[in-house]
Amino acid sequence: MASKQHAILSASGADRWIHCPPSARLCETYEDKGSDYAAEGTDAHALAEFKLKKVLGLPADDPTDGLSWYSEEMDDCTSGYAEFVLEQVEAAKKTCADPVVLIEQRVDFSRWVEQGFGTADCVVIADGTLRVIDFKYGLGVLVSAEENPQMKCYALGALELFDDIYDIDQVSMTIYQPRRQNVSTFDISKDNLYRWADEVLKPTAELAFAGDGNFLCGEWCGFCKARNECRARAEANLQLAQYDFKLPPLLTDTEIEVILYKVDELISWASDIKEYALQQALSGKEWNGWKLVEGRSNRKYSNEAAVIQTVEEAGFDPYEKKLLGVTAMQKLLGKSRFDELLTAYIEKPQGKPTLAPESDKRPAMNTAKNDFMEEKHYE
Repeated sequence: MASKQHAILSASGADRWIHCPPSARLCETYEDKGSDYAAEGTDAHALAEFKLKKVLGLPADDPTDGLSWYSEEMDDCTSGYAEFVLEQVEAAKKTCADPVVLIEQRVDFSRWVEQGFGTADCVVIADGTLRVIDFKYGLGVLVSAEENPQMKCYALGALELFDDIYDIDQVSMTIYQPRRQNVSTFDISKDNLYRWADEVLKPTAELAFAGDGNFLCGEWCGFCKARNECRARAEANLQLAQYDFKLPPLLTDTEIEVILYKVDELISWASDIKEYALQQALSGKEWNGWKLVEGRSNRKYSNEAAVIQTVEEAGFDPYEKKLLGVTAMQKLLGKSRFDELLTAYIEKPQGKPTLAPESDKRPAMNTAKNDFMEEKHYE
């Protein structure tokens, strides 16, 4: 897989700079630091590209030996991705005898976004429907295809290449995120996609490229390089902190509802500030009223082999036996073998109740009040 350049207004960052246009230029002032998560994702994409080319009968070199983050889980996830794309290709063949499949395709959407380009993991072009598929290996954030700006930008770039060649009227965008058991698809007509590009994407991109517009904080801040020092984010979260977290009886229902919508962002922001301050202190900065101290640590063996020998010679067993957890067992056996052998012995207990916005796709739980009302109804 070829190395990728990064656009100022990248498709992957579109959700951020569409909501907060000046963040695009602000992020330019920060060094692009890598992370273990990014490195793992790069390895997963390289393997996914190879697997997909292999199932499609295209020439490809197996990158496995050179992958630092290779695992059984990665192998299973990338195989599942290749199988999923193959299913989409077969579906496309129902309306088109010779659909085109593009893998790791550079797409250009600069008609709407200055210097706008990106790399789409997979594009399937056929008469009727254009399919854009994005492989997400990340485990932390659940990604939805619904109105996803990154996917829309990829689709626009693909239309620039093929709209004049194929009779396309629908665009289907899918996020394939196997480690979250998430396959999210969003369909939109080609006309509505172009309307969004003209009315929303283009004017917002002009603001972002010029460094203009208003700062706005939200969940998109999580991937912003300036999130630790951003004044707009600080002001928004400090405004929430005015409640001083009084006991609930002193707040109205409306106030509590406002806090519920914003409290996760407040916690995230506070954690980012603490981590930023720590890293600066480790680099030599002194914060008034604060000092670096040694955190709590746990005892550990300096020589495990010597401990084992000593304990065994004393007549004791130094080991404990413990069944592997479900995730570790799946990694050990591989997903297909795990399903074959252990499906009958796996159960998923009811999760701990948690509050979520009404837009969340999970069904609402029954409460004690609801149960009482149902029982009263049947009496």
